[in-house]
Amino acid sequence: MVVVLLVIAMTLLVATSSAVLVLLAQRKRQRAEIAALSRELKARQKRPAIISHEIRTPLALVRGAAELLAEQTPGPLNERQVDFVETITENVQQVIDIAENFISQVRLEDDPSIQTYELVDVRGVVYDAAREMRRITSVPIRVDARGGLVPIYTEPQLIRQLVWNLVNNAIRHAGEGVAVIVRITPSEDGGALLSVGDTGAGMSEADLESLFTPFATGSSRRPGSGIGMLVTRKIVEAHGGTIMVDSEEGCGTAVLVSLPRGRGDES
Repeated sequence: MVVVLLVIAMTLLVATSSAVLVLLAQRKRQRAEIAALSRELKARQKRPAIISHEIRTPLALVRGAAELLAEQTPGPLNERQVDFVETITENVQQVIDIAENFISQVRLEDDPSIQTYELVDVRGVVYDAAREMRRITSVPIRVDARGGLVPIYTEPQLIRQLVWNLVNNAIRHAGEGVAVIVRITPSEDGGALLSVGDTGAGMSEADLESLFTPFATGSSRRPGSGIGMLVTRKIVEAHGGTIMVDSEEGCGTAVLVSLPRGRGDES
């Protein structure tokens, strides 16, 4: 009887050990498959950024050539030719914006923090962005940046993209004959308060709910890529700031961004 029990126990032990080994092998294979799928997913997510990086330079050259034509540097243009050049400039800039947003989206998803710190005057960035955008849009852009410098520690490219995306979003939703107003003031804690608003058509509840949803283009008169405001929020969060949106149909939209001053690399 004892021998029989020992045989049964040994059989159960062998069977259990075999089952455990099988389970361990299955889990190892599953972990390897998950790791491979994760690598493939990351590679696929980065492909738009890689493509965007490759096309950004030639697009910038096309934009530069179009701007020279718009200034009539090679020679005078007739009215129809001017319209064509304006269309080229506006649409090329839109594609460049999409490319830069794809690049920033992947970069901030990999590392949602500021990588290099420089003391940047946000007031100057706002003026420069407004000046550039006035060249490619008929929507009036007014800047209210009275006072002195508004410096914060940031990456210059990120803060430029933040301002550009906010103004571009306002232009898309403002409507005909409505000006976009950009205000920049120092905050009480030494940071920056940036507001971009208009008194245009405003945004519907559906557009507000999907404002930060990737690839949701909304119902604006000039739909974009659907990632500009998502990237904007990621940039704000990378600075430890906040972003608020207030809009009402028929009354306009206002976006308020608060950015801390930061302390540079010594923080």
